[in-house]
Amino acid sequence: MNPIRKTRCCAATLGAVVLAGCVGPGVDETVLPTRINYQCADNKVLQVERAPDARAAAVLVNNKPVVLQRAGSAAQEKYSDGNYSLYLDGERAILEENSRVLFGPCSAGPLPKMQRDRY
Repeated sequence: MNPIRKTRCCAATLGAVVLAGCVGPGVDETVLPTRINYQCADNKVLQVERAPDARAAAVLVNNKPVVLQRAGSAAQEKYSDGNYSLYLDGERAILEENSRVLFGPCSAGPLPKMQRDRY
């Protein structure tokens, strides 16, 4: 075999082995359904309905729907309209009005999980 061809072959094989080693076993990630009823402190129920694209969420406050838009946050998901802020982190949720907790801490029963590959 030609030395240049042999070098290219070895380099390609080594590259494939290195890249294959970068993908580790998956990590479980909570899958948030479109509609979730969270059980909260004081026997309250927080009903949350997320848009399919997760850009908006609606909650019931005093039996009135409040639509919140997705906002940037370190939390898994945050939705806000400037007055109300909804924080969703897997099976946990908190709803605040002007930084005062209205519903929380809240939790949902076990939610489905999906395995995601690590790189």
